[in-house]
Amino acid sequence: MSSNRVETEKVATWFIYAAIINTILSLLYVTVFLLPDTIGNGHIPPSGDLFSLSTAVAMFPGTWLLIAFFVHVFVGILGMAGWAGVYFISSRVMNKQTTNKLLARGHLVITALGVYVTTTFFSLAGFIGGRAMLPETACVVLVDQCMGAGAAIVQTLIKFTVIPTGVGMGLALTGTAIGIINVLITLRQQQ
Repeated sequence: MSSNRVETEKVATWFIYAAIINTILSLLYVTVFLLPDTIGNGHIPPSGDLFSLSTAVAMFPGTWLLIAFFVHVFVGILGMAGWAGVYFISSRVMNKQTTNKLLARGHLVITALGVYVTTTFFSLAGFIGGRAMLPETACVVLVDQCMGAGAAIVQTLIKFTVIPTGVGMGLALTGTAIGIINVLITLRQQQ
Protein backbone atom coordinates (compact mmCIF):
# COMPACT_ATOMS: atom_id res chain seq x y z
CA MET A 1 0.00 0.00 0.00
CA SER A 2 1.41 3.38 -0.97
CA SER A 3 1.91 6.17 1.56
CA ASN A 4 -1.00 8.20 0.17
CA ARG A 5 -3.49 5.37 0.81
CA VAL A 6 -5.15 4.22 4.01
CA GLU A 7 -7.33 1.20 4.77
CA THR A 8 -10.97 2.11 4.27
CA GLU A 9 -12.01 0.27 7.44
CA LYS A 10 -9.44 2.28 9.40
CA VAL A 11 -11.13 5.48 8.20
CA ALA A 12 -14.46 4.03 9.37
CA THR A 13 -12.86 3.56 12.79
CA TRP A 14 -11.73 7.22 12.84
CA PHE A 15 -15.31 8.33 12.28
CA ILE A 16 -16.62 5.99 15.00
CA TYR A 17 -14.12 7.50 17.44
CA ALA A 18 -15.26 10.98 16.42
CA ALA A 19 -18.89 9.97 17.05
CA ILE A 20 -17.97 8.61 20.50
CA ILE A 21 -16.05 11.78 21.41
CA ASN A 22 -18.99 13.91 20.23
CA THR A 23 -21.39 11.80 22.29
CA ILE A 24 -19.31 12.51 25.38
CA LEU A 25 -19.18 16.23 24.49
CA SER A 26 -22.97 16.27 24.15
CA LEU A 27 -23.14 15.81 27.92
CA LEU A 28 -22.08 19.46 28.22
CA TYR A 29 -25.35 20.49 26.58
CA VAL A 30 -27.38 18.15 28.73
CA THR A 31 -25.73 19.59 31.83
CA VAL A 32 -26.78 23.12 30.90
CA PHE A 33 -30.36 22.01 30.22
CA LEU A 34 -30.83 19.82 33.28
CA LEU A 35 -28.79 21.58 35.96
CA PRO A 36 -30.07 25.17 35.97
CA ASP A 37 -29.09 25.66 39.62
CA THR A 38 -25.48 26.01 38.52
CA ILE A 39 -26.40 29.09 36.50
CA GLY A 40 -29.56 30.68 37.93
CA ASN A 41 -31.39 30.57 41.21
CA GLY A 42 -33.19 27.26 40.71
CA HIS A 43 -36.42 28.73 39.32
CA ILE A 44 -35.48 28.40 35.65
CA PRO A 45 -37.06 26.05 34.66
CA PRO A 46 -39.72 26.26 37.38
CA SER A 47 -39.65 23.77 40.20
CA GLY A 48 -41.40 20.53 39.23
CA ASP A 49 -40.95 21.29 35.53
CA LEU A 50 -37.28 20.40 35.18
CA PHE A 51 -37.67 18.55 31.89
CA SER A 52 -39.95 21.04 30.17
CA LEU A 53 -38.36 21.70 26.81
CA SER A 54 -40.60 24.68 26.10
CA THR A 55 -39.49 26.38 29.32
CA ALA A 56 -35.83 25.70 28.61
CA VAL A 57 -36.12 27.13 25.11
CA ALA A 58 -38.28 30.14 25.96
CA MET A 59 -36.29 31.38 28.93
CA PHE A 60 -32.89 29.90 29.57
CA PRO A 61 -30.63 28.67 28.00
CA GLY A 62 -32.20 29.96 24.82
CA THR A 63 -33.29 28.71 21.45
CA TRP A 64 -29.83 28.86 19.88
CA LEU A 65 -28.36 26.59 22.54
CA LEU A 66 -31.05 24.04 21.75
CA ILE A 67 -30.29 24.37 18.02
CA ALA A 68 -26.58 23.89 18.80
CA PHE A 69 -27.45 20.69 20.66
CA PHE A 70 -29.45 19.35 17.72
CA VAL A 71 -26.70 20.26 15.22
CA HIS A 72 -24.19 18.53 17.48
CA VAL A 73 -26.34 15.38 17.71
CA PHE A 74 -27.35 15.18 14.05
CA VAL A 75 -24.08 16.21 12.41
CA GLY A 76 -21.47 15.57 15.10
CA ILE A 77 -22.75 12.20 16.31
CA LEU A 78 -25.15 10.70 13.77
CA GLY A 79 -23.31 12.23 10.80
CA MET A 80 -19.96 10.86 11.93
CA ALA A 81 -21.52 7.44 12.57
CA GLY A 82 -23.13 7.59 9.14
CA TRP A 83 -19.81 8.34 7.46
CA ALA A 84 -18.26 5.43 9.38
CA GLY A 85 -20.97 3.24 7.87
CA VAL A 86 -20.29 4.56 4.36
CA TYR A 87 -16.57 3.80 4.62
CA PHE A 88 -17.24 0.39 6.21
CA ILE A 89 -19.69 -0.55 3.46
CA SER A 90 -17.21 0.68 0.84
CA SER A 91 -14.69 -1.74 2.28
CA ARG A 92 -16.83 -4.77 3.04
CA VAL A 93 -19.61 -4.68 0.45
CA MET A 94 -17.92 -2.84 -2.42
CA ASN A 95 -14.53 -4.47 -1.71
CA LYS A 96 -12.62 -1.15 -1.78
CA GLN A 97 -9.86 -1.87 0.72
CA THR A 98 -8.05 1.48 0.53
CA THR A 99 -8.92 5.13 0.10
CA ASN A 100 -7.05 8.40 -0.28
CA LYS A 101 -5.42 9.25 3.07
CA LEU A 102 -5.29 13.04 2.55
CA LEU A 103 -8.95 13.27 1.48
CA ALA A 104 -10.07 10.99 4.32
CA ARG A 105 -8.20 13.01 6.95
CA GLY A 106 -9.38 16.29 5.45
CA HIS A 107 -12.94 14.98 5.46
CA LEU A 108 -12.80 14.09 9.14
CA VAL A 109 -10.88 17.11 10.41
CA ILE A 110 -12.68 19.79 8.41
CA THR A 111 -16.13 18.35 9.14
CA ALA A 112 -15.39 18.02 12.86
CA LEU A 113 -13.92 21.52 13.01
CA GLY A 114 -17.01 22.87 11.26
CA VAL A 115 -19.30 21.15 13.77
CA TYR A 116 -17.32 22.49 16.74
CA VAL A 117 -17.15 26.06 15.44
CA THR A 118 -20.85 26.09 14.52
CA THR A 119 -22.08 24.61 17.78
CA THR A 120 -19.76 26.74 19.89
CA PHE A 121 -21.05 30.00 18.43
CA PHE A 122 -24.67 28.82 18.39
CA SER A 123 -24.21 27.94 22.06
CA LEU A 124 -22.71 31.32 22.87
CA ALA A 125 -25.65 33.05 21.19
CA GLY A 126 -28.10 30.95 23.20
CA PHE A 127 -26.28 31.38 26.48
CA ILE A 128 -25.71 35.13 26.17
CA GLY A 129 -29.16 35.83 24.72
CA GLY A 130 -30.93 33.56 27.18
CA ARG A 131 -29.16 35.15 30.14
CA ALA A 132 -29.88 38.66 28.91
CA MET A 133 -33.61 37.90 28.65
CA LEU A 134 -33.85 36.70 32.24
CA PRO A 135 -35.08 39.25 34.75
CA GLU A 136 -32.43 40.66 37.10
CA THR A 137 -33.96 38.78 40.04
CA ALA A 138 -33.36 35.42 38.31
CA CYS A 139 -29.56 35.61 38.36
CA VAL A 140 -27.15 34.73 41.10
CA VAL A 141 -24.04 34.25 38.98
CA LEU A 142 -23.04 36.88 36.37
CA VAL A 143 -25.71 39.27 37.65
CA ASP A 144 -24.78 41.99 35.17
CA GLN A 145 -26.00 39.88 32.23
CA CYS A 146 -29.55 39.38 33.52
CA MET A 147 -31.44 42.43 32.40
CA GLY A 148 -34.86 41.33 31.17
CA ALA A 149 -33.70 42.40 27.70
CA GLY A 150 -35.90 42.45 24.66
CA ALA A 151 -35.17 41.03 21.22
CA ALA A 152 -33.35 44.14 19.93
CA ILE A 153 -30.85 44.14 22.80
CA VAL A 154 -30.33 40.39 22.53
CA GLN A 155 -29.68 40.67 18.78
CA THR A 156 -27.06 43.33 19.47
CA LEU A 157 -25.40 41.19 22.14
CA ILE A 158 -25.14 38.08 19.97
CA LYS A 159 -24.36 39.61 16.58
CA PHE A 160 -20.66 38.70 16.94
CA THR A 161 -21.66 35.01 16.65
CA VAL A 162 -23.21 35.27 13.17
CA ILE A 163 -20.10 35.24 10.96
CA PRO A 164 -18.20 32.54 12.91
CA THR A 165 -21.33 30.37 12.83
CA GLY A 166 -21.51 30.76 9.06
CA VAL A 167 -17.81 29.94 8.74
CA GLY A 168 -18.38 26.79 10.82
CA MET A 169 -21.26 25.74 8.60
CA GLY A 170 -19.11 26.36 5.55
CA LEU A 171 -16.35 24.20 7.00
CA ALA A 172 -18.79 21.37 7.76
CA LEU A 173 -20.20 21.53 4.23
CA THR A 174 -16.71 21.62 2.73
CA GLY A 175 -15.69 18.59 4.81
CA THR A 176 -18.82 16.76 3.68
CA ALA A 177 -18.08 17.60 0.03
CA ILE A 178 -14.54 16.27 0.46
CA GLY A 179 -16.01 13.08 1.90
CA ILE A 180 -18.40 12.65 -1.02
CA ILE A 181 -15.57 13.19 -3.50
CA ASN A 182 -13.35 10.73 -1.63
CA VAL A 183 -16.03 8.03 -1.56
CA LEU A 184 -16.81 8.50 -5.26
CA ILE A 185 -13.11 8.28 -6.15
CA THR A 186 -12.74 5.22 -3.91
CA LEU A 187 -15.70 3.44 -5.51
CA ARG A 188 -14.38 4.12 -9.02
CA GLN A 189 -10.83 2.92 -8.32
CA GLN A 190 -9.52 -0.47 -9.37
CA GLN A 191 -8.28 -2.53 -6.43
